Amino acid sequence: MTQGKVKAAKVKVYEPPAGTAGAGGQFHVYVYDAFHKTFAAAKSFETVEKATAFQRHEQERIYTVQEAEPELFDLPFISSDSDLMARIEREPAYRQRLERDLGADARARGRRH
Repeated sequence: MTQGKVKAAKVKVYEPPAGTAGAGGQFHVYVYDAFHKTFAAAKSFETVEKATAFQRHEQERIYTVQEAEPELFDLPFISSDSDLMARIEREPAYRQRLERDLGADARARGRRH
């Protein structure tokens, strides 16, 4: 197994809510703006390894561009939910859960730096 695959196996993939469509076999990289609490779509990939590589590249780019505390940096994340952008608009409970989970990830990132 290559080093990239080992690292990708450890990445967290956010799943759509149980019992909903949205997992089309692809992995989507979205960006969560921890300061403004907004979401943006980025790219879709057929494998988690490619999505992870893009996520890491985006994270490095964001760190060099943004001037903020680590917990307020934009946070790229991977989801298997192809309908995430529409779902967070129509399902406030799902959006709140996702924001809570991503906020915890951002705070953890802030503690590591």
